[in-house]
Amino acid sequence: QNATHHIISTMKTATFTALSLLVGVSNGFTPPTSRPLSCHQYSSSTTTAQYAVEEGHPAVIGWPEKYSEGGGSIDDGTTGPEILSTEFQIQNASSSQLQQLDVENWPTWTTSDKPKWGVGNQVVDKEMPYGELSYVLSGKLEIIPQSTGVPEIVNVGDFVTFPKGFVASWKVLEELTWHYYLY
Repeated sequence: QNATHHIISTMKTATFTALSLLVGVSNGFTPPTSRPLSCHQYSSSTTTAQYAVEEGHPAVIGWPEKYSEGGGSIDDGTTGPEILSTEFQIQNASSSQLQQLDVENWPTWTTSDKPKWGVGNQVVDKEMPYGELSYVLSGKLEIIPQSTGVPEIVNVGDFVTFPKGFVASWKVLEELTWHYYLY
């Protein structure tokens, strides 16, 4: 029994060490500690650490470093990114949400330098390989979820939640720029 306990303890330590290296804890990113943690946040718990190591997409793993480089810090645990919905959702952002989620420090993405995402182009049946919460700074996007076939428009000032596995056709109506949180 002691040998089994030692093996499990060693596995837990190795898993957390791997996660720490992957999400950039050694590069100045400090996981939130004073707020309750859930599976989408970067946690030192074994369950979350194993999930991130086994399931982590490179873009998700690299997100904390980009957030930190942009001036983001969730050291105090009072502000920082969170998931707003587990389903595809478009909602107008309030100023208090923008502040609470520290959106101004999230990394920025734009269609301006990506021909695939040029105005008028449609990307059919794009499947999200990870969850994403975006805040639209400029532009307009039409999303047609595969599940409904009903076009929905994303505008400036909107949060849009794309859950992992979400499939939709996307059409850029106006050049886009947005802040994003990957989970």
